[in-house]
Amino acid sequence: MASIANAHRRSRFFLWMAALALLIALTGFAPTYWLPMAAGRSFPPILHIHGAIFVAWNLLFLWQSWLVATNRTADHRQWGLLGIAVATAMVISVLLAVQNSYVAAARIGMEPQARAFSSVSLTGIAWFAILFTLAIRNVRKPDVHRRLLLGASVPLLQAAVARWFQVALTPPGAVGPPPVFVAIPPGLVVWLIFFGALALHDRQSLGRLHPATIFVSGATMLVILLPLVLGPSAGWASFTSAFASLAPRG
Repeated sequence: MASIANAHRRSRFFLWMAALALLIALTGFAPTYWLPMAAGRSFPPILHIHGAIFVAWNLLFLWQSWLVATNRTADHRQWGLLGIAVATAMVISVLLAVQNSYVAAARIGMEPQARAFSSVSLTGIAWFAILFTLAIRNVRKPDVHRRLLLGASVPLLQAAVARWFQVALTPPGAVGPPPVFVAIPPGLVVWLIFFGALALHDRQSLGRLHPATIFVSGATMLVILLPLVLGPSAGWASFTSAFASLAPRG
């Protein structure tokens, strides 16, 4: 009975983390997307598609966590097929949104800055894809599977938390993409919230850090810091130059 109760508490923890992820995603983009859109501001269609797909992911993540918490594991596995489709669409939408940012920045003579800053988005979505793939491969190891999926939320939420920083700290009249380093503090905030909570959960439920927690938290920290080196590099400039050439110009 004790083991069943512990399993139930673990499932509830991940349900609350999924709910927190959805809350951060919705509130983070409120000042720069939801509220301006409600006021009538127009955005490129790809950004609406991108936003809808990412909200769908967070809703699905919460739904899947609720299914596990209520012992509906068979339903959870069936809905997992939709998760694969949504995750694939997320990767594609990020690539298209980044290309759109190149085009917009080129209009004001700041495409090199946009290509440097894209190291944040592209490394983040690449890490999400890796963690999601590993989670699928470990679907029969629930404790590993759920930690990988929770970790995959961190790079996705970095942009949402960055909007809070943007509203509070962006100088009046600033235009164009920011320097790479401004994306690091929001990433560290998300990392601390989710992996700090996960570490406390592991200590309380297992008496130690789960190996998957150590792996995902450590590797995610490296991914958050990687754009500091990657973004300004000549190799990244060459890669993004080729990638930018694929975007339609108009």
